[in-house]
This record gives sequence, structure tokens and C-alpha cells, in this order.
Amino acid sequence: MGISSELQAISNASEPELVLICAAAAERGAVFCRALGRSEQSEWVDASLGLVWAAAAGDSVQDDCAEALDELEMESQDDEDDSSRPEFYVAQSVALVGNALAVSMRPSAAKAEMAVNTIRSLLSMLDFKVGGEKPVVVRYGDPSPPAGPLVQMEIDAEREVLDLLAREAAASGQGEPRASAVNRIQASSTEFGGRLTRSIEEVAALSNWEL
Repeated sequence: MGISSELQAISNASEPELVLICAAAAERGAVFCRALGRSEQSEWVDASLGLVWAAAAGDSVQDDCAEALDELEMESQDDEDDSSRPEFYVAQSVALVGNALAVSMRPSAAKAEMAVNTIRSLLSMLDFKVGGEKPVVVRYGDPSPPAGPLVQMEIDAEREVLDLLAREAAASGQGEPRASAVNRIQASSTEFGGRLTRSIEEVAALSNWEL
């Protein structure tokens, strides 16, 4: 199976674009922590995202990002490796923000691709739960089944970011997005989180999680 067009575009992105791609991915994924995490975790996520977006806008916040990453050395959570528990999603959400902090200091296409794949994986789990947990068997040679609605929403969000970056690069001849593009992507990523909240709450109810 060939690499998807979105991941191919990420692999060719400039360093400022990689910072912005990871900021957007972390913002989209942050809703898991806000909906399911503890208040101190959400506070760290919100403060750290502020730094990540500042870095994406070209501000010099590397020392602050490094300090926030140091704070990420928090205590281990029970059930954070158990995808049937909310702690798993919170840990993944926090890790996405930590990844964005790291990329803001040292841009990496591999880490940007990992962020996108992480969100797709989390949303595929939600699609599976909301869809009644019906397994799909794909025989060798058959086409892959279509993406679930939440995964497709994520793919559309990725394409929106990449298309805007491509237009920015074509207009400026450089790989450094303007402030207006950063603001548009931040607003769109925040709005994505608002739409995703309802699905997380639905999965929480189906799973009997206490919020």
C-alpha cells in the first residue's frame, strides 16, 4: 500500500510548516484531555498549546517549550495503556501536545507523521465504538473499507491545513506561513475539537466512563 497523499505532503514540508502541522494536530487531539482528563492535565495542555501556537507564529519560545516538556514528566497513570479506559485517550492527547512542543524546538517530519497517525488511530477506535463494534473482515486483494466518519473528518482537517500551506508557499515562494494562515489553522483546529467533543461524550456514555 502506497503512502497517503497527506503523509507524502508532510514528508516534504518545510520546518515552519512542520511546526504548524504538529500544532494543529495537537489542538485537534487536545479535546480528549479536556473532556476526559483531570483539571491539572487540561491546564498543562492549554498552557503548552499556547506556547506551541506562539512557536508556529514565529515567536521565540524555545526555553518555555523546554520547561513545559520537563513538566510532562508527571506520574504514571493507571490504565493508560488500556484502550478501553479514558486514561488511555488522555495519555495520548497529552503526548500529542508534548510531541508538538518537541517539534517546535526541533522540527521533524517523522514526528509530524506520527501525530497524524495517532489521531487517526484514536478516532478509528471511536468510530468502531459508535458503530456498534462490528468487525470488518477484508480479504487479501480487496480494497480497504472506507474511513469511518470521525477518521474522515480528521483526514479532511489534515487536507485543509496542507492545502492552505500549499497556497501560502505558492504565493510567497517560501515555506514559512504568514500570521493570517496560522490564525486560520488555529481557529479551524479549535472548531474541530468542538465537533469531536460530542462523539467523545457519546463513547463515554456507551463505555460507562465517569466524567
